[in-house]
Amino acid sequence: MKNLKLGISTMLMLLLFAGCKKEFLEKSPPDALTEDGFYNSAERAQLGVNAIYVSLQSAWSINLQRIYDVPSGEVLLSNTVPLEYNNFTYFPALNQIHDTWRGLYQGIYRSNIAIANIPSINMADALKNQYLGEAKFLRALFYFDLVNIFGAVPLITQPLPDTDASLVARTPAADVYKVIIADLLAAEAGLPVSHSGANLGRATKGAAQALLGKVYLYNKDYANAEKYFLLVMNSGKYGLMDNFQEVWHRSFENNKESIFEVQFADIGGSGTNGRNGSYLPAVNGATGSGLATKRAFDAFDPADPRRGMSIFKPGDSFAPNISTALSTFSAVWSATGYAVKKGMWPIMYVNANGINYPIIRYADVLLMYAEAANELNKLTEARAAVNQVRARPSVNMPALTAGDTGTKAAMFTAIVKERQVELMFEFIRFNDLRRWGLAIQELGPIGYTAKHALFPIPQLEMDINPKLTQNPSW
Repeated sequence: MKNLKLGISTMLMLLLFAGCKKEFLEKSPPDALTEDGFYNSAERAQLGVNAIYVSLQSAWSINLQRIYDVPSGEVLLSNTVPLEYNNFTYFPALNQIHDTWRGLYQGIYRSNIAIANIPSINMADALKNQYLGEAKFLRALFYFDLVNIFGAVPLITQPLPDTDASLVARTPAADVYKVIIADLLAAEAGLPVSHSGANLGRATKGAAQALLGKVYLYNKDYANAEKYFLLVMNSGKYGLMDNFQEVWHRSFENNKESIFEVQFADIGGSGTNGRNGSYLPAVNGATGSGLATKRAFDAFDPADPRRGMSIFKPGDSFAPNISTALSTFSAVWSATGYAVKKGMWPIMYVNANGINYPIIRYADVLLMYAEAANELNKLTEARAAVNQVRARPSVNMPALTAGDTGTKAAMFTAIVKERQVELMFEFIRFNDLRRWGLAIQELGPIGYTAKHALFPIPQLEMDINPKLTQNPSW
């Protein structure tokens, strides 16, 4: 694949089709091919779409998981960068903020090329619609992350002819959301209900519907949010795993609760995640770069089994399968005294970076549906959805009742808490607190202020694009 000149703005990204080892991402277009004429067959269309998934892997490996999880106050960075995420002292010139921006726009750039070129390929309509649906779903996901992190952002939906074309002003978030919704509606129409075999993990109709519901929820369009969550819930394609620990587990990837996961490779390649290596506590050669906090541990009801399945505390069984010295978790291994267990168990030190990241799962959909239903004054339906999550056999927490959640306010409080403990360490809490207007209340003690409702536009982008404006107070 011909390397496109990066030029003066990261909007114009290299279409680098790097390979990876995860099922449908095994093949990637050879670098020797030029962009002109590349999209000339169904196989090439698939390879082009696969390259978008590679961008998704890259964006989520380190940058997105840290920019979402650390400011939640539930993960502390130690022995790594950027420590500024721990206490809201980050700034526009921070490299990791720019890397996040750049990675998301790389995915958008690849999506735009696929969307522009696939329609002219002579191939089966169903497959063409699927690949277009995948590209539009992924573009919507990239833009959804961008607007949640930065607010108004440059909106580019066509391949860029030159570097000058990349120097555009920010588009209001409301208008970006219109494109996100249009892409997801198109994706819903074109994507299959499910995949199997080597294609397992590609975007599906249910993934588009779930993300649509989430987009509407974030925009307080509760009727449409309810509509799309119900489509997922009534599809018969998804359900809760009995064992909470299997929700995010290397042996149960793409399970019945999974609606969309970022696929990662088990061994080597560009498709490895950065979470599992960096979240191991500081023992046996690991650095303890990302650690669970006491705030996270204390968020759970002591009787909630999810605490022990999400967080290591001193005295817990750790890795007896590896060595006697690692059999029991010790507080001295961690700057906080705790470590993340969810998505890390069983502990591995070799080839541990291939575990997928769940981005949307069925329990999340149930709880988002509950939130939408509650806002529509359907408290009975909201309570029933929350209770499904609490009744998971391995969790079995007491059901909410009309007595303790008989008002809209009380139900909302219960949903806030349930989302925190059910979805902890899944890159959701910080977004939830900001959209609910609870961030200052919950995160003010660790440095959050009003300006942190949005991250700053990266300084490098400001320097090279005079049409950009900075977010308030940055």
